[in-house]
Formats: sequence, structure tokens, C-alpha cells
Amino acid sequence: MRDMSTDIEQAIQSSNVPYLVLVELDFVEGFVRLSNASYNIDWAGNTWTGAGNLGTISAIEEGQDLQEYGCTLTLSGISADYIAKCLGTGYQGRAATIWLAPLTDDFQILSDPVIVFKGRMDTMPISLGSDAAIQVTVESKLVDWERPRIRRYNNEDQTAEFPADRGFEFVPLMVEKELVWGRA
Repeated sequence: MRDMSTDIEQAIQSSNVPYLVLVELDFVEGFVRLSNASYNIDWAGNTWTGAGNLGTISAIEEGQDLQEYGCTLTLSGISADYIAKCLGTGYQGRAATIWLAPLTDDFQILSDPVIVFKGRMDTMPISLGSDAAIQVTVESKLVDWERPRIRRYNNEDQTAEFPADRGFEFVPLMVEKELVWGRA
């Protein structure tokens, strides 16, 4: 069960639930915040750009198994300038969050939206043609689970992680060192 306020629980149980989907992508150059509205929305001190029918989100899967899940965000019908900017931006491994925001009768965001997916951006294939489209695949943090962690027992590896630690500094001198114990 998701952590949601009683206002949102009651709204979801009603027969008609207007809602917004909010997407936040953390690029190196700054955040990109989009919504499925056809107009800009202000929430949490930020303006969320309305993508309207230009954006889609694939099905968001989840389960009880300990495995990675993901989804794909697509933005179509965008200008060549924006595509060029996306090609040169840093995104891989950076945060992406998707919220579901039920609305009140006067189409204001009700209480705090619910996070439906949180992960990291993985790939960004771009389709060019009559309608240009950018797809961003977002993977759960469990994708990183099986990545090998390669560490070396040497001074360079240790100081890269802990700059003041000199515990491995003399290890190379000890490789061929003959130690004599118990003699004068």
C-alpha cells in the first residue's frame, strides 16, 4: 500500500477521478518538469510544463519479487533545437520521478501527489522524421544491484575513496620482503 493522505484515498475511491501525471527528470543542466495537462501547472514551488497529448508513459509495473522494473517516457512533436540540446546533455543514472496527482472539482492538485515510480534514467533513443520523438527509459534502482563492484587492494584505489588514508602506501614494498622472526 502506498503512503497517501486520506484526501487522496477518498478521491481515488470516488466514481470520477480527474488527475494529472507529473514527471521530474534530473539532468546535469537542471530539472525538466512535465505534466500531462495542456497548460502549465504550479506545484511544490515549481512550474510543470504542460505536454498535453505530446507525452506518453508506458505501463508502470511493480510486484513483490525482488527484481528491477522500468518504464518508458516518450515526448513527441518537439523541435530540432530541443533534440540537439537533449543529445548533448548528461542524463544517464540521474533521478526520475513520476507522481499521480488527483484533482479537486475545480482542477487544483489535491493534497500531496503519490509517487508511482522513482528510478534512474538509462537510455534516451531519439527518433527523427516528420514527427521527432524522444524516449527516456527509466529503470528502478535495483538495476544497479547486479553491477560488479571492482575494488583493488592498492594505494591508488584506497586514496580514490578515502584521500587521507595511507594504509596501503607501503604494500608494494612488502611483496618481496623477507621477514626474519625470532632471531637476533
